[in-house]
Amino acid sequence: MPTLEWIGKEKVINHHQDVPFRVLERKYSFDEKGQHKADNGSENMIIRGDNLEALKALLPRYEGKVKCIYIDPPYNTGNETWVYNDNVNDPKIKKWLGEVVGKEGEDLSRHDKWLCMMYPRLRILQKLLTNDGALVISIGQQEISNLLLLCKEIFASKQITCVTVQTSGGKPSGGFNFQHEYLVFIVPPDFSSNPLLYFGGISRTPFEGLTLATFDKTQRPNQTYPIFIDASNGNLVDIGMSLQERIKTGEYTGEAKDFKFDYTEAPKGTVAIWPMTNKGNECVWRLIPSRLKNDWGKGYIKVSLNKDKKSLNKFSIQYLPEGVIKKIENGVLKITGTEPNKPTLILDNNQTVGSEIPTILIEKNFYTVKGTTLLENILDKKEFNYPKPLELIMEVLRGISSSGDIILDSFAGSGTTAHAVLNLNKQDDTNRKFILVEMEDYAEKTTSERVKRVISGYEYTGKQEIEIFSQKLTVSNLKDGVKLLDEAQSIVDEHKTEFYKIGKPIIKDDSLKVIGTKIFKERMDGTGGNFSFYELGERLLLENGNLNEKVGIDKIREYVWFMETKSAFPDDSEKSGKYFLGTSNETSYYFYYEQGRATTLNHAFLKTVKVKAAGYVIYADINTLSAAEMNKYGIVFKKIPRDIAKL
Repeated sequence: MPTLEWIGKEKVINHHQDVPFRVLERKYSFDEKGQHKADNGSENMIIRGDNLEALKALLPRYEGKVKCIYIDPPYNTGNETWVYNDNVNDPKIKKWLGEVVGKEGEDLSRHDKWLCMMYPRLRILQKLLTNDGALVISIGQQEISNLLLLCKEIFASKQITCVTVQTSGGKPSGGFNFQHEYLVFIVPPDFSSNPLLYFGGISRTPFEGLTLATFDKTQRPNQTYPIFIDASNGNLVDIGMSLQERIKTGEYTGEAKDFKFDYTEAPKGTVAIWPMTNKGNECVWRLIPSRLKNDWGKGYIKVSLNKDKKSLNKFSIQYLPEGVIKKIENGVLKITGTEPNKPTLILDNNQTVGSEIPTILIEKNFYTVKGTTLLENILDKKEFNYPKPLELIMEVLRGISSSGDIILDSFAGSGTTAHAVLNLNKQDDTNRKFILVEMEDYAEKTTSERVKRVISGYEYTGKQEIEIFSQKLTVSNLKDGVKLLDEAQSIVDEHKTEFYKIGKPIIKDDSLKVIGTKIFKERMDGTGGNFSFYELGERLLLENGNLNEKVGIDKIREYVWFMETKSAFPDDSEKSGKYFLGTSNETSYYFYYEQGRATTLNHAFLKTVKVKAAGYVIYADINTLSAAEMNKYGIVFKKIPRDIAKL
């Protein structure tokens, strides 16, 4: 397979291994209560710091666990001010440190610098990605050819597909008008997309079954409840208490798995409908009770007689998925009426969303200007050039991620990826998690601030253009062109106090028109959600190889545990001694360390070991046990700090 060569490649191939491990320090947390010092336990993270060091810091907890990565690195257009500043100890690269990457012709090594910057980051991203995960990279024409060769070298076993995205009316350059960018998808060979919102075309009923067969009452007791239907007309009358409410109030005191669906609790004149699959297996409803009531009132719920006469449920219940609701709200799917004596909507021909990602995207909602306008609305000022459009990132994440997945963006910019995750979670009632990394100063004032406002809601100033005057131009009335212009101008003078701005008469769509602009205030409801804001802290190991005491013993213990077991740190030291880390796969781990003195793994220490296990991994400075004794007790000795550095 052809490989790509560039100046400095041999020095950055293993550079990701030389990057020091630094701890992450939480500065504050944010949720619907606002910003506070207390840790809210959020799995969403915004990290300020160099993304190469931040990615290295994420490895202990997240190696092989990130399902979806989206990045928007520098395009290397020559108009950017990105700096290659990785500390690679080589004369060829040192001369680049601290230099702003220049334009073509002015900086002949600019493509080498870009590749040196990207290579170690992609190597760590590869380690973070799950085996079945997807990496998507936004890029322009300047580096697309280099990027494709680079990805084929690093991700040799993956499927790599280039998707073209129309971004705007165009950017003239060198005699060409560039109207597109690219999305490079790096996915498993057997990749299949989740259903998409913008692509499809097959006609089908818009309503889908309300039952969710992949969960049961023990997993989602808040979605386990009876729905009471009027037996005479099929109207939804009320909703009974959920299993979660029954447990909370003490009405039900048994185990959740033993809870029985009671069809006799329906009020007089109604029948109870419980979540059951077509095969008669108990499951849960897709919607929580409050959402179901709200959707019934809006006409998004359909109740019909159950065709299966053997079923205990006399009626079947369907709902409108978020994608269909959005199509209604956007005017794509027309409402033609309601069912007799019911709020249930009757809808026009509904076409399905796509299940495959097109390689050419030409949706206007994906234009860059959409991202610019939205960010200005959120922050009430212009803070960022050319942020990615929200709808594009949502569609990408919709296609490659599902509820519970971790989504990483290590070139976070304005925070569009977090916004997209929060929107998808609200729309689909899902629980995707995001990790954002941004090294620039705007990580706090733009990236973090945007996510705060999206969570809590924000007010914005909108503009509405109103056509005040329109006169179709014909051969006959063009003879009176001066008269038409005077009439249009009189309209401008007559209404100028009513509008924020009125433009001069223009010719548009073969008509003479006057268009006025009005300003209005709107409030966007918050998505809900939370995150914690982090900065890069001290490095774990000093340049001389010794442990950095400033980090603190707790961070060191946590790091050792993560790197050994790839699991969450249990910290069971209180009940099993301060040197005990935990037990994983029948192996107990001990970190025998004291600041200011050497520790020795000997018989005296073995007497302090309280936890019985099949094997032991013990960190200490010195080991005086014999090989026979180590073998007898199943002990693996690891030297501090040498073997920590090896981790």
